[in-house]
Amino acid sequence: MVDQPITLANCEDEPIHVPGAIQPHGAMIVLDAAQCVLGYSVNLPQLLGFTPALGEPLREAQVGASVMALLGEKDVSVNRWSNAVEGWLGDTLYDIIGHAYDGVLYLEFEPRPVGTTAFTAFALNAQRIIGQVQQRHDVEDLLIGVTEEIRRMTGYDRVMAYRFKPDLSGEVCAESRREDLVSYLGQRYPASDIPAQARRLYIQNPIRLIADVTYRPAALVPDRHPLSGQPFDLSFSALRSVSPIHCEYLTNMGVAASMSISIVVGGELWGLFSCHHMTPKRVPYPVRMAFQVFSQVCSAVIERLEASRAAETQRLAAELQLSLVRHARDSDDLLGSLTRQLQEVSQLLPSDGAAVMLGGRLSCIGDGLPEDFVRRVVQQLELDDSLETFHTEKWPHPLPQLPEARFCGVLAIRFHRQASGWILWFRLEEVQTINWGGKPEKILSVGPSGARLTPRGSFEAWEEVVSGRSAVWGPTDLNIAEKLRIELMELCLNRASEIDRMRQRLIAVLGHDLRNPLQSISMAAAMLSPNDTRTAELRQHITNSSGRMERLISQILEMSRLQAGAGITLQRVPTDLSRLVGEIISETGLAYPGLNMETAITPGVMVDADPDRMAQVVANLLSNARHHGTQGRPVLVSLSQDDSHAILSILNEAEVLSEERLASLFTPFKQHLPEHGRNKSGLGIGLYISQAIVLAHGGTIEVTQGDGIITFKVRMAR
Repeated sequence: MVDQPITLANCEDEPIHVPGAIQPHGAMIVLDAAQCVLGYSVNLPQLLGFTPALGEPLREAQVGASVMALLGEKDVSVNRWSNAVEGWLGDTLYDIIGHAYDGVLYLEFEPRPVGTTAFTAFALNAQRIIGQVQQRHDVEDLLIGVTEEIRRMTGYDRVMAYRFKPDLSGEVCAESRREDLVSYLGQRYPASDIPAQARRLYIQNPIRLIADVTYRPAALVPDRHPLSGQPFDLSFSALRSVSPIHCEYLTNMGVAASMSISIVVGGELWGLFSCHHMTPKRVPYPVRMAFQVFSQVCSAVIERLEASRAAETQRLAAELQLSLVRHARDSDDLLGSLTRQLQEVSQLLPSDGAAVMLGGRLSCIGDGLPEDFVRRVVQQLELDDSLETFHTEKWPHPLPQLPEARFCGVLAIRFHRQASGWILWFRLEEVQTINWGGKPEKILSVGPSGARLTPRGSFEAWEEVVSGRSAVWGPTDLNIAEKLRIELMELCLNRASEIDRMRQRLIAVLGHDLRNPLQSISMAAAMLSPNDTRTAELRQHITNSSGRMERLISQILEMSRLQAGAGITLQRVPTDLSRLVGEIISETGLAYPGLNMETAITPGVMVDADPDRMAQVVANLLSNARHHGTQGRPVLVSLSQDDSHAILSILNEAEVLSEERLASLFTPFKQHLPEHGRNKSGLGIGLYISQAIVLAHGGTIEVTQGDGIITFKVRMAR
């Protein structure tokens, strides 16, 4: 058998809810739904004076009428149930606590300690402290006041308020103690001190008492259900035996008895009131139940105070956000509007700098926040196309000596995917000294139970300097950022919708109001006298200009249909592509006598295609070569075929294009006018439509460049 390595995971996996034993200051009987005995604690005969018979019903003569009445009220249809009574067994007054869980009934018997009769005075004190808690308006003040009151009411040597941090470590934020004890106020304790399963039990069972940390557990016989074979689950038991590691932990602190009171906020363990005593100490069950009510009240008040604080923060942020969005909505330039309000954007969250980026343009605010650093952050974030919100307290800086390494915290929202629209907040490194309650480590040792991790033996304050991290982005920060992201996304979508409506109106104007006048102009030009040289030149100029405008209108209308999802309409027939290409070359040569074209056309190349659409592709590619090729250099046109494809290539010499420009050649309305060569007014619509036509035929079109030659290649299935 291979030994399992001893790690912190072993502590996390410790089955503390099924210890198979209880603390010996009380006794337990386990029953099934028919009230037959399934098991009992080994100390029960000594404590109660009788031995239950396994498998037999519990008798009134053994436990008294009050216990039987308690069992009689249990509704068998309810999985969870609990109640308690007090009753005399012999000369001893017992608190008898009953609860049901997962189909099993548990009865726990705790002898009432001698001299604990002043419950009326305790109840009055408890009512007073609850009243005080409900009137607190500050969480820190509440915790300080409550620790004082709990210690005064219970007599424990030390009472601490322990609050969990986002990393699940905890800090002592309030303390009331005996004067001769060392203070733990302000000390931190690692998350491993209270592993996950222990935190879960603190939520399920908010009061936990250890009367004597040196106790010897009283085992259950048997320790598991005789039918299912599963250990008895003592998650909700008042007497449940606790982890021996925890008892060793308390012993190392010099503690002989303890009681904890959970603070549960929003279903999560927010903190604890932890009570320590240097000698064994028992607290009667009714007193503990009063503290359970107090725990619920205190939890509710803290939840209300924190919610109120978060609501006020969000209210102020909402007012600022409303102003930001209103100004952005009224501005034609979204980035310009956000830039002008960048100070307000930064103030929206506690931060040391902010940036807004849109369409490659960037604006930053913050002392020493470098623009190139912000661009690298955005570049890294955009590797994940699905990312909408990102936050970290420890951005991975490869070069910590750079000034930007001071900015460890990043919170980013993406509000425009197509235009790379981001808002980012930055927080500086927060160097802090943490006072740990002893060096936060566990030590491997060998004991009676074999090798295991043991708690630290010293709780003297141990300082650690933490760097390379910022303050944590809390839930309120994330909520505010998310609301702004949604508002800006809606603004961008509304703008896109409005632009689309305006585009449709423009298309309608181009298609109707301009096309008819252009036709009239062309007809009028045709009527001019061809005999007068100046008139003939004017007629040709008018004809060329109006023809070009009409072709541009046709292209824009077709592009509009494509972008609306209408697609390309095809009338496919067997087409002699060789003949079609030759005809387009001849027409182009007649229209532009100075254009030098060299051809290598394989005859008889047949394809199944729409001849008018393919003529449009060839004409567009030749027009593109004429506009962008080097003047005086030939355009090379080749058409060939292989076993399955027809291959059309159009090559021309041209200036080298940037990679960005090359990748966007088939995108309409490109913003790259300096690279348009002689076609300064070109919109790139022809190539966009050509690509759509080729793709509609099931073909491919690609562009490459090398050695000063740019090549467009179309492949069509034969």
